[in-house]
Amino acid sequence: MTATDTALRHELSDWCGSGGAEEFPYDGVIDRLRAVGKHFLDEELLSLLAECRTLLLEADAGDAGDVRAGTGGAGDVRAGTGGAGGVRDAHAGPFLDVLLDKFDDRYDYPSYTALALLRRGAPGDRAGWEVLRRHRDRTVLLLLADLIGFERLVLDGAPCDPQGMLPDALLLNKRLRLAVRVMEPAALRALDGAVDPVAVAATPGRTPAGELADAVLRTTTAGERLLLRTSVQPVYVLHDEYLFLRVLQSFEATFAFMSATLDEAVRTLRAEQPGDAAALIAAVADVLRESLPLFSLLATMQPESFRLFRQFTEGASAIQSEGYKTFESYCSTPARARLDSSAFLSVPDVRGEVLAGRETVQGTWEDVISSGWLTEPDAAAVRAAALQLEAVHQRWKQTHYRLAVRMIGTRTGTGATEGVPYLASVISQRLFPAMEKQPAVG
Repeated sequence: MTATDTALRHELSDWCGSGGAEEFPYDGVIDRLRAVGKHFLDEELLSLLAECRTLLLEADAGDAGDVRAGTGGAGDVRAGTGGAGGVRDAHAGPFLDVLLDKFDDRYDYPSYTALALLRRGAPGDRAGWEVLRRHRDRTVLLLLADLIGFERLVLDGAPCDPQGMLPDALLLNKRLRLAVRVMEPAALRALDGAVDPVAVAATPGRTPAGELADAVLRTTTAGERLLLRTSVQPVYVLHDEYLFLRVLQSFEATFAFMSATLDEAVRTLRAEQPGDAAALIAAVADVLRESLPLFSLLATMQPESFRLFRQFTEGASAIQSEGYKTFESYCSTPARARLDSSAFLSVPDVRGEVLAGRETVQGTWEDVISSGWLTEPDAAAVRAAALQLEAVHQRWKQTHYRLAVRMIGTRTGTGATEGVPYLASVISQRLFPAMEKQPAVG
């Protein structure tokens, strides 16, 4: 046991001894995790972290009992006080749940990507598409600004963990330019003055990465800084896994926006506002298009690095992405064969919602055409927006496929899925098969 390990155990024991009244020792825990990888945290430390989580659960149960009994004063730790600022740390429990996923034998894609942490404080799905896009933009800016900061440390000669297989400066600078390509459209909407719209229109990706990242990070709250610090939990010690996680998280933030906005488009079309519905679908297509360079960014990952760390991602695969399947199932109802495939069997909650009769863009479009009130120009506008989204999504799938071929070839996918053969099989599938074939009105 190293001196660092001993000090961390003392910190955790002291925290437990305080009943959770002290600030949780995030830095020590994260530093240790990134030094060895989540897969290699030792059992003694994991058991102690599980004890910390149990203490939080018991304290929460005590709070609930105090509320029911009408007790629990402002100075009572079990009534929700304690921790920094006198309020128990509400982040510690979800953080420990993510950290202990392998220890609990429930490790999967959502826990690997720390989605439970990233979704804390997110607006509700029906908050309105502009609110949801602002949240998506903010999240992606934070994630990629943090990635840029992580990569700049290597360029400055002061890398931090994980440090295995560091890329060279040429690759790192390419990585920064591609991160900026994704960030610029979001920054134009969400961060006044951070980028030059004329320069971006002329040559995307040329905003200085350090300046853009600094502009984002200067605006962070304490809660956002804690989120960024705790939401990268690599399984191994290789530098590129940090990039891998931040890209996956950026995609998930995008899928969440897309799904909720398509739900709004369905409701808007039902409310006989086809022009607004078409605009919502077009907004989804725009954001997905802006996200395409995430694949180019991911392609800067060193294939050998990916092959090494993915040995320890068994059980976690992007095929388990509820966000992507939710987006897909708001476009049109997937065919029964698709619903019975591993893709949807891996997301039982989403599959259940589809089988229960989720309304879709395509189905609603067909219904309102049949009802007779939708004019031909309005029907054509909705169809055009849907086919615009279809075209972008086809590019998205083809790019994903090419990247997978480069990274894993004929090997199984992450988490022992089919990998490249699966991605090849879905390229021919369409989001809006009937809208692609059928004239608008006729």
